[in-house]
Amino acid sequence: MKEYTLPDVEALGLPISQETAFTTPKGLYNEKIEKRQRKMLEKYETVLKQFLELGEEILLAMRGCSPTSLVEQVTSGWTTFFLKRCVLVVTNRRILHFPSRVNFSPRHSVAQIRFDDVESITLASLFRRRFTVKYKNGKKETFRSLNESKKLKAIIPELQLGGERTTLFRMRHHLCPKCAFPLESKVSKCSKCGLGFKRTGAAAFFSILLPGGGYFYTRHPFLGILGALGEIILVGLFVFSHRVTFFEAVDPARRQMIPLVLGVVFLFAKIIAVYHAIHFAKEYIPLERLPQSRNPQGDIVAPGE
Repeated sequence: MKEYTLPDVEALGLPISQETAFTTPKGLYNEKIEKRQRKMLEKYETVLKQFLELGEEILLAMRGCSPTSLVEQVTSGWTTFFLKRCVLVVTNRRILHFPSRVNFSPRHSVAQIRFDDVESITLASLFRRRFTVKYKNGKKETFRSLNESKKLKAIIPELQLGGERTTLFRMRHHLCPKCAFPLESKVSKCSKCGLGFKRTGAAAFFSILLPGGGYFYTRHPFLGILGALGEIILVGLFVFSHRVTFFEAVDPARRQMIPLVLGVVFLFAKIIAVYHAIHFAKEYIPLERLPQSRNPQGDIVAPGE
């Protein structure tokens, strides 16, 4: 049998557990797995250097879909798997959750699941590409569409869950993308560095006021364009429903229902747009665009430095 020597990972400058990250679920080194892990971690090299704590080690990086509500799944359908994409980095202390763009690049939003706040992590028996986290406060969250579910299952027994150093949140919570300070629920700025975030009230306001406004506000331009086109078309049909000759062939009694139906559809579209924009804003999107700079020294930057 051919013996493999685990490669040097100094090129990334990250504390990676080679015995875990670059091996199969059975613990055998695999070059393809190494390349896949490197590819996922390279896009997050800078932000990981900022957020990793002293002595923290990366065990696994994987792609998936952030927890979604039933309303989001019903109203967004299959597009949910593109809108809620994320990268999860499992360390020896926590799971770092990075909501991402369609290409899995950083969106300047980060949350953490500290193992001390977790009661259990279980993989679904039927749909194995998902796992559910049960927190000490009794709540549960499910991450879907994992690309490394088998490896996650193999390392779960090694994770030190349910420790005594429980945080005040007792569940997944967001961190300031600038200074890594834990963010309390519904805050509009970081209490440590003062970084401001997109507000749910503003997201709702722009959704109501402008076609696609809430999506543009939360930096989802593609959804904004689609939403704006849909609303403009509905408004146009509503305004000209009594003037366009196409509707003259319709029975007068039924013709009177056309504006009502269009109005109901428009109202429903607005409600959905407001709901989605508010949920996007809850990911603590910074008001200012943070620079994607690299640490020239290649050192790990401690949070807050």
